[in-house]
Amino acid sequence: MFQVSFLGKLFLIGLGGFIGAPLRYIVSSRIPKFKNIPAGTLIVNLLGSIVLALLTFSSEPKSMVYLVNIGILGSFTTFSTFAYETFKLLEDGQNFSFVLNIFLNIVLCISGVSIAYMALNL
Repeated sequence: MFQVSFLGKLFLIGLGGFIGAPLRYIVSSRIPKFKNIPAGTLIVNLLGSIVLALLTFSSEPKSMVYLVNIGILGSFTTFSTFAYETFKLLEDGQNFSFVLNIFLNIVLCISGVSIAYMALNL
């Protein structure tokens, strides 16, 4: 296995971010809200959680961690967007949607990680 230099790591992370950010926009903008829940953000976070778990629990080379986990998934997943959209639901008086959005993001994303782990350890 080869070592990735510091500049090589930065390049891989930057390349991944260049891929992940537009991918996030494409995926999340194509999915409409579902009963006030920002479903695009939920789907992006769920997909990101599953892919991150699959790569982390597998034996992928370290260079994949920099490119995919930190670069692509770092710019693809949307915790800051999730936090803002969730706050906005509360601010708009959508109390049920506020709680449901938190619940769905946490439970589905942790479930996605669990499923990926189990799939790799059968």
